[in-house]
Amino acid sequence: MILTGRIVRTVFRNKENSYTIYKIELENGDIETITGNMPVLSVDTLYEFEVIETTHPTYGVQYKVESFNQVEKQNKDGLIKYLSSELFTGIGSKRAEKIVNRFGDDAISKIIENKHILKEIGFKPVQIERLYQELLKEAHLETVMKELFKYDITLLMATKLYNTYGKDTLKIIKENPYRTIDDIYGISFKRADDLARKLGFSYDHPTRIEAGLIYALETLLMQSGNTYVEEKEFSKFLNSIISEIEKEKIDYHLENLIKMKKIIFEQNTYTIPKIKAAELNIAKYIKNFKSETVVTDEIFEANIKQVERVLNINYTDLQKEAIKESIKSPISIITGGPGTGKTTVLSGVLMVYARLFGLDLEKETITYKIGLCAPTGRASRRMEEVMDVKAFTIHKLLGYDYEGIFHFGADNPLPQDLIIIDEGSMIDIFLMEQLLSAIMPTSKVIIVGDKDQLPSVGPGQVLEDIILSGQVKVIELTEIHRQAKNSHIIEFSNEINHQTVNDYSYDTKEDLIFMKLEEPKIINTLIKLTEKALEEGYDLYEDMQVLIPIYKGRTGIDAVNKEMQDYFIKDKEEYLQYGSNFFYVGDKVIQLINDPKKNIMNGDIGVIKKIVTTKDDKYLIINFSGMDVEYERSNLENLSLAYAISVHKSQGSEYKIVYLPLVGSYSYMLRKELLYTGVTRAKAYLYLLGQLPLIEKASKILNEKRKTRLKTYLQRKNKKIFKKISPYEFL
Repeated sequence: MILTGRIVRTVFRNKENSYTIYKIELENGDIETITGNMPVLSVDTLYEFEVIETTHPTYGVQYKVESFNQVEKQNKDGLIKYLSSELFTGIGSKRAEKIVNRFGDDAISKIIENKHILKEIGFKPVQIERLYQELLKEAHLETVMKELFKYDITLLMATKLYNTYGKDTLKIIKENPYRTIDDIYGISFKRADDLARKLGFSYDHPTRIEAGLIYALETLLMQSGNTYVEEKEFSKFLNSIISEIEKEKIDYHLENLIKMKKIIFEQNTYTIPKIKAAELNIAKYIKNFKSETVVTDEIFEANIKQVERVLNINYTDLQKEAIKESIKSPISIITGGPGTGKTTVLSGVLMVYARLFGLDLEKETITYKIGLCAPTGRASRRMEEVMDVKAFTIHKLLGYDYEGIFHFGADNPLPQDLIIIDEGSMIDIFLMEQLLSAIMPTSKVIIVGDKDQLPSVGPGQVLEDIILSGQVKVIELTEIHRQAKNSHIIEFSNEINHQTVNDYSYDTKEDLIFMKLEEPKIINTLIKLTEKALEEGYDLYEDMQVLIPIYKGRTGIDAVNKEMQDYFIKDKEEYLQYGSNFFYVGDKVIQLINDPKKNIMNGDIGVIKKIVTTKDDKYLIINFSGMDVEYERSNLENLSLAYAISVHKSQGSEYKIVYLPLVGSYSYMLRKELLYTGVTRAKAYLYLLGQLPLIEKASKILNEKRKTRLKTYLQRKNKKIFKKISPYEFL
């Protein structure tokens, strides 16, 4: 759809990402709103816009700009308004008028050609340079945009390219458009491929083939969680990426990538250097830990009795063994399901360790001696509440900074003598490699986790591989303890885990509620249940959570979020839009990627407290666990609604109330591990609603075991290896 009109005024403009809202006057006199990532356009100048019509429930029809073209030359008044805009520092209307009167309608090109002409109208050297650089930047942006539009590149894509590469945008993408896959978040091979074809790259261009090979391998590894792929599997998947290429050409370029060691081929399998390096390094770090503590039975018994007296509990023999072995061993694993007393054991470990080494757990400086950490903010906060010692996310412990760099690592180890890592099943090979690299070989490491939960989102199955290797002391807690025995949720989770679910399992209990429903009734039921919980005093943001395994579909995460937002957000007058998504005050939201600049991690859940309007744009203030964080429009692609989230995103968290819908469209995702993980998020009440027979069916289907090599590397006999391996050593 084409709109032709003149810019009347700028409603909003975000300088950081060029997102702008303009009011334009059409040739018939109508006033319309256009939005998109655009350079500053001249007031009273005629433009032609290619747009997509969108409708907002409150503000009606708006038009999203895909591309634009200036139809007529900028007039004198428009040029004065442009130069006196907020784009140019210190140039008011009087100075702008002076510039245009002296140098005419071509003032901008004349200044860019020779900036020193500004001396003629009294500009000082600092003012000349500042205006020159600002004009140059806008001129570059406009030139790049116009050139990119020739290739049918959308305005949003053009803005992302320019924000990444600046004035070198055209040069870089014409040389290798496939660079964008690595350089720009959210660019897939398909999008880069579309760009390449528009730029004239042939389907069998060497750059395209090699980029496709690497992208296919990385995608397959990241999607499957495997750390290598079989030759046949890779070939099959490759056909979906670059199917039209002759096999001989693919083989030639694949061999070339193997020679350059950008792809590793061994034992008829493929992987990438950073994955192999991560698994090798994890094995090396584990073998290097050597902090064994000699504790006699008499000393241990004396200390554990004191701890039992303080905590007013009696540890079982297995729990005592877990505490003792964890303190004695250089590295150990404590695993067990809900209700088996993992946190109770950890409290014992901390207190006995502190007594043995003369530490005061109540001192703030204890965090320099003992480091408690977990993969997510919610898990670390829960750890801190239970242990009564400051706990950190793994990223925070490692000093992950605003540039995405870890302060602590192999060359700058952590100071703590004891590191306790909770929710170990969530940690992928890359994060575990970084964490272990930062721990001194003389320190003690305890990894805690439920081996039966879902494996990490990223590649590997670190916790399971370490357990199966037989190279590390493992204590599995199996007994359900007195308080937990009263929980029907824990009882039901064990039935799922041991695959003993049957029709009798669906009997509703006080804390475990089954609701047989047809799919069309599920969302409305979720809303009613949530409203009832709110009336009873439960908190929407902290106490309850809807967990769903898929995003799309009639009862997927996206649909449930939209319906719950529409119902629970009453005031929709003030909003911030990103694409087709609208965010309102009161919305429950989740962060989708790690953002060290804001100190917010992937999976953190918050609430929108305020929408702030400035002269340039709007931004959100979101509260994450007591911390207010500003979110500009450019950050919104990393934010999603969180009334419903995925089971994976919920890992490491607990909620008083969990709602777990079950419908046929989920079937391809439902597995024992996913169901078990979802069920074990509930502390007080668990609602399972929908097609209940899916529970028994899912409990009998196991996740396909990941293909990894960490266990093999751990079982190798070369124990004394201290050198860290870099992915570049394979190049």
